[in-house]
Amino acid sequence: MEPIYARCDKSCNQSFYVKHFKEDKLHNTLEKTYFNCPNCGQEYVCFYTDEEARKLQKKQRELQRKLKWLTDDAEVKELLKELDKLRAATKERMDAIKQKVEQQHEQ
Repeated sequence: MEPIYARCDKSCNQSFYVKHFKEDKLHNTLEKTYFNCPNCGQEYVCFYTDEEARKLQKKQRELQRKLKWLTDDAEVKELLKELDKLRAATKERMDAIKQKVEQQHEQ
């Protein structure tokens, strides 16, 4: 994965490349993926996952690998539709987890 260019917009306003993401296991089966500003240490959460979200992500990776080997346009088109549905389901699941975690954190 190529480094991602970011700016610390919460604290020091430094620009930097994110080369490595960190993962922390939270309670139960939740995991948090994040990075920190190398200048001030400010944390930026990328996403949260649970077992279901990770299964959806795994299925996406499998379909993407399969897509590389397909040559039939109809098969490619069908697989892309399935991949889009999986991406939407994954995003929906991860957004719901994030909302739940942030609500619990506010309390």
